[in-house]
Amino acid sequence: MTRVKRARLAAVGVVATAAVGGLVIGALPVDHSAQPGVRPAVTAMDPSTFYNSAQQKFAAGDVTGGLESLQQMLSVVPVDPYALALQAIWSAQVDDAAGSDAALAKLNGINRTLHTTARNIIAGVDAAAQIVPDTSPKTVTGRTAIVILGYGLNGNGKMAPELIRRVTAGKAQAEAAASAPIVVAGGAPKKGITEAAAMKKWLVANGVDAGRITEEGRSGSTVANAQNTAEILRGQGINDIILITSPNHIRRAAADFAAVGLRSVATVTTATELDKYREPLTRDRQKGIRLEATRAAEIPATRAAGLPLPDNLPDTGPGLIPEFGEKLLESLLDAGSSAIDSLPAE
Repeated sequence: MTRVKRARLAAVGVVATAAVGGLVIGALPVDHSAQPGVRPAVTAMDPSTFYNSAQQKFAAGDVTGGLESLQQMLSVVPVDPYALALQAIWSAQVDDAAGSDAALAKLNGINRTLHTTARNIIAGVDAAAQIVPDTSPKTVTGRTAIVILGYGLNGNGKMAPELIRRVTAGKAQAEAAASAPIVVAGGAPKKGITEAAAMKKWLVANGVDAGRITEEGRSGSTVANAQNTAEILRGQGINDIILITSPNHIRRAAADFAAVGLRSVATVTTATELDKYREPLTRDRQKGIRLEATRAAEIPATRAAGLPLPDNLPDTGPGLIPEFGEKLLESLLDAGSSAIDSLPAE
């Protein structure tokens, strides 16, 4: 079946599923009482409703409820890549390794890039949760960048004490890894000065070669820090980083950077409230960093009505509804609603 026909089905939310006692369209029955030759009416169930419900529940910390909503969506659209990615990521949160692996296996056959992203988030959250903050510079090998994360400037554009502590830790790491390039990340300008510009100025004034330092001065959040830094480092062929920030920020930041494909092979923190963050995150306390990691990876928080199908669905073989196959979907088009007929040709 052609992609155009699949798209026409998807545009009105028409999806076939098996049901005891007869055929069900969009989880609602077709009216078979119509006179011969008259096409039956179809009431569509928009799968975006389930997707949005799942994301709202994850944001509220209701992981079980979110997974139930995703399962409802996947019973309607079994090959939606974002739903499968979320199912894999959040099944890992509740220690359902079998469910997570099954979702990843399906996703790998649909969208390999998103499959990699989901795996990075799962591994990244697990690793981030175990980070024990410490202030010691690290020795690393291979192509690695030092990333120093910003902190809000004072109203006069001067660095706050905690930001000075971060760049001080960054300078020590720069001396321990003398060949590593450095990214200073942070926007939010005050008096026309970004966090990144203030950090670079301090580092250069304290003996760090300016040629090693790249400013990422656009971001106003940790999510944007990760996304924009990834863009910079991809251009340099770098995937591994030494991440530098405060103890209360390091785990969330490491998870966000993992979500965009940057692995924190080492971390260095300031000494601020160090003892308060010695214990690894419990599983329940990982919910927040897992949610934010999905945002860093740009997995949509909401989906608009009229959910489109993935662009990379195969035109033959297992497709939208593997258990029914192509012939049934052809018959649905031939006996579908007037809403289907009214869609423009492509």
